[in-house]
Amino acid sequence: MTGDPLLLLHVTAGTAGLLLGPVWLVARLAGARARGPAGGYQAAVAGVAASGAVLAVSAPGLGWLLPVAVATEALAVAGALARRQAWPHWRTLQPHLLGGSYIALATGLLVAATGNPVWWVLPALAGQLPIALAKRRLHGAGAAAAAPVAQLRRSTSAR
Repeated sequence: MTGDPLLLLHVTAGTAGLLLGPVWLVARLAGARARGPAGGYQAAVAGVAASGAVLAVSAPGLGWLLPVAVATEALAVAGALARRQAWPHWRTLQPHLLGGSYIALATGLLVAATGNPVWWVLPALAGQLPIALAKRRLHGAGAAAAAPVAQLRRSTSAR
């Protein structure tokens, strides 16, 4: 690995993404805007996806990984945009999108480190609980924010 700068970039970006993902999540859970960790995570995923795409097309037999690189980046970007642009049902979409990008990073690490195909499935299975909890939290926050508005509407329509 030390002789290939592209592979070093790929590993470094993947490591940064794996470290920044939880930092971003914890900051958001604490109520912070977390723009620094969010931007860092997005940059890391872009770096790992771009370097992974180049590695996929330049290494014999790895071309099939190109769609994985593209999908990982698409998930991360769409996950960030879903909330920012208030997409319909963003509270359901965002955890799947951002969680999917993080699961892809973890899967890549585990498959590369072990070569064991079971790691293609286990991260996705393990990621379902955090994704479900995030959806529950986001839907609860949305309901709590909507409750005063609904109560105000009921009280003004009763007049």
